[in-house]
Amino acid sequence: MVNHPMPWLGLKVLLVEDEVIVALMVEHLLDDLGCRVVGPAGELAQAFALAERETFDCAILDVNLGGHRVDPF
Repeated sequence: MVNHPMPWLGLKVLLVEDEVIVALMVEHLLDDLGCRVVGPAGELAQAFALAERETFDCAILDVNLGGHRVDPF
């Protein structure tokens, strides 16, 4: 098996972040790495809607959206 020097190249990444500046920064970073960004979604409902209609390889989630945790704990 050959290791690719940039294994993230072409990955579709769901981005869930409610802070606009942070979302833009992460989106630009992912773009520079050769990823394709799905989103960003600023609310959990938006993230679920994107997840239902889009395919993606992985996700970057802010654990606190609008003062609410995204995990059930």
